[in-house]
Amino acid sequence: MSCSFFSQSLQIEFVVAKTPKFELNEVDALEVGPFKGQPLVKISLPVEAEGSSHLSPSVLSFEADPSSEQVAELFRLQVIKNFSKNSSLRLLNTSEDVKGYAGVIPDPNRVAVISALVRYSQIRKESKESVPYFVTVFNEALPIEQQLLARGAVFGAERLGGGIEENTPYVELMGALEVRISLNRQSSGAELIPPQTLQAFYVRKWGGKSETSHLPDNVRLWITKNFQEDENLTERFLSEADKTRMITENYEQYLAQGYNLRRDSRVPLSNLDLQYRLTEQIAREYVSQVVPTFRKADMSIDGDGDEVGITLLQGNAYEEAITYLQGRKDRTASDDYNLGLAYEALGKRQQARAFYESANRRDSEDLYEEALNRVK
Repeated sequence: MSCSFFSQSLQIEFVVAKTPKFELNEVDALEVGPFKGQPLVKISLPVEAEGSSHLSPSVLSFEADPSSEQVAELFRLQVIKNFSKNSSLRLLNTSEDVKGYAGVIPDPNRVAVISALVRYSQIRKESKESVPYFVTVFNEALPIEQQLLARGAVFGAERLGGGIEENTPYVELMGALEVRISLNRQSSGAELIPPQTLQAFYVRKWGGKSETSHLPDNVRLWITKNFQEDENLTERFLSEADKTRMITENYEQYLAQGYNLRRDSRVPLSNLDLQYRLTEQIAREYVSQVVPTFRKADMSIDGDGDEVGITLLQGNAYEEAITYLQGRKDRTASDDYNLGLAYEALGKRQQARAFYESANRRDSEDLYEEALNRVK
């Protein structure tokens, strides 16, 4: 971020809210309704297939299988977890075994009921395909440049189909999850937001040729681009440094949590791993549509602004900063920018843009231009 024209700029870490797509007005509690599996229902591909696949048989559609009922329960738990982490709504009937309310009975006019129809399909293809190999012996006494050139020539020949052809085993795992989620007011059954149908997909191949698949190329590439940026699944596990520290500080906990069991990306996912991954993706996406979500971001405060306003921003007291700065009649361009920053941190992008534009009109700076680009 360029701040070269400022005499002062203070870069700090903000907790920034993302405004949800839908707003739940006059809702204090969320009742977890039925989550049902729907087997034997077609799940369409995310994009239209272009041509056939390299491997036979081609997979051109998914059909929900009997495990949809089991996945529906897992998805219900994922939804409960994500609402618990990201919203202040009181959660009701979170357990299948316990019905009714504990404590104060909520007003049914202020209770939302969430329910879902879940369709899950998993396809695992195991076979062999012909893969070219070169058997070579490298002279490690040669200079490193010559060793690299030799290896490059071998790899290039393998890609061109040279070498010994060997039938090599492979496993290709494909998964599709489609969920139709409804949110209704408990008292009247009226829709609070339109029903949402969300999808998540997965495809990965272990062994064989990396460029071949039972899915058409364009479908496989679209899925990996849109759903598998975090391919290594590390979001659910401690970093290697944390695990090493746990070995020395609390070895019993290290063993109890199973971190001694190696998780290797070269090993195919289990059925449960795949189900967990897809249900988590859709649950997280849905919850972010109806409640504000928060992320950390490094942004710059204009250090030439009012000192009290700056102090409030540094303390993440965004609403207090807005009240204070809007009450000042002698606001400068720096104050307008900092006011926009407070609104942006609260997820109110429209108001933030208005104050960024005001600051930029009064005193054009790189910092203001960058802020405007963020809230387009």
